[in-house]
Amino acid sequence: MFMSVGMINAYAGIWFAERGLSEMQIGVIGAAPVALMLALTLFVGRLADRASDWRQVIIGGMVVAGLAPIALIWTTGFVGILIVWAVLATAQRVSVPVADAAAMRLARREGMDFGSLRALATVGYLAVILGAGWLMGADGVALFLPLFILFGLIRAVFAFGLPTLRAKTDVGAERARLTIRWQPWFLLPILAWALMDTSHIVLNSFQGLLWSQQGIATGTIGALIALGAVAETVMFFSFRRVARRFSPLAVLGAAAIFGVIRWVGMALEPGIAWLVVLQLMHALTYAMGFLAITTFIADSTSEDNAAEAQSFLVTLELALQVPMLVAFGWLAGYFGALTYTGSAIMAVLGGICVIIAQRRLRAPSPRGKRA
Repeated sequence: MFMSVGMINAYAGIWFAERGLSEMQIGVIGAAPVALMLALTLFVGRLADRASDWRQVIIGGMVVAGLAPIALIWTTGFVGILIVWAVLATAQRVSVPVADAAAMRLARREGMDFGSLRALATVGYLAVILGAGWLMGADGVALFLPLFILFGLIRAVFAFGLPTLRAKTDVGAERARLTIRWQPWFLLPILAWALMDTSHIVLNSFQGLLWSQQGIATGTIGALIALGAVAETVMFFSFRRVARRFSPLAVLGAAAIFGVIRWVGMALEPGIAWLVVLQLMHALTYAMGFLAITTFIADSTSEDNAAEAQSFLVTLELALQVPMLVAFGWLAGYFGALTYTGSAIMAVLGGICVIIAQRRLRAPSPRGKRA
């Protein structure tokens, strides 16, 4: 899945510009799938839970996302590219929470480590960025579309090889547990991670520019970004040891604390040595938090509603990220690295949500048990 994501994040903007699109048009193309995802992600998750197996929805998404890019060979002009890109990107992205829920459930049944499986996403992401960059460095950005189409088709073909992802004995069971998503002890951790994940927007969208303005060389910027991805991968592979000792909410609360420390540090515009430390903390602020909330959702749901719950998380994240991307972009233009103060505030709010959720879990219900 994330091989294509690597192509998009690193090189799609360059390819769009080569096709004659302006910066504003490129921004619209990037935003269109987000708008569609807000409308479709929760619906797709609910559809996946009602299907006999999650693989059907994953295969459908991967086939659409794999075939749609072929149309870009003949598509010219802003409107045509916008339509095709919105279809392919939305189909791929709405499948991610379903795949996460399915992988988590399958890993638990088979005694595997979900974190290690999820680490492969980062490995594939980095491999494509480096490998495709090397190829395109030699032959130019014209190779972007053939490679992008190739990765999409490979992903679609492999989707057909997915095993049965749901335990047949659990399908249709515990339908009443769908109501848990309206309980504060369940909603608050999801809101906490949505806030904490959104706090990474400055890092993901503007960090290269901010570091460049601080006089850091381009090569060093690339190395720092790669360092964060490596730290993320290490945490994915080693999270099982953390999960054995601490509850998901305790880990999520720790991720919030580390987030506050990291973003305050970024706001101070430290030197390279400190930036190395702060980038290594990506393992604690993102990877650890993501696995904690995914584990929490898996612990709190059944196979009857896991995909919908995971999709609800992504929908809430998108609802926060769309306005915050605009807000942080405006702040970055005026305040530079001090924009990270906003990220720190979001991490604090996330930590408060975790504390309240923990208290609600400890408090007995009127009937003497958790609702």
